[in-house]
Amino acid sequence: MASEFKDMSLKERFNKRGFGVTSYARAYGVGHSILSLVLSGVYNGRNSSVNGGATRRIIAQLKKDKIWIEKLPWEV
Repeated sequence: MASEFKDMSLKERFNKRGFGVTSYARAYGVGHSILSLVLSGVYNGRNSSVNGGATRRIIAQLKKDKIWIEKLPWEV
């Protein structure tokens, strides 16, 4: 079961938890488009000046919610 969860994409893990993109983004003060781009892998949080740090905030929250299972990109 745990390895099955690890084999899923970020978007699949997010959906499996039952979250909605718009409501999740609104709850944490970021745009739903930014969250969608993070979930699809376009934004990864390495360039902190892009979108005022919203990418890093949302990735940190995804990590807390155990959706982001890798190391944080800016700590590597």
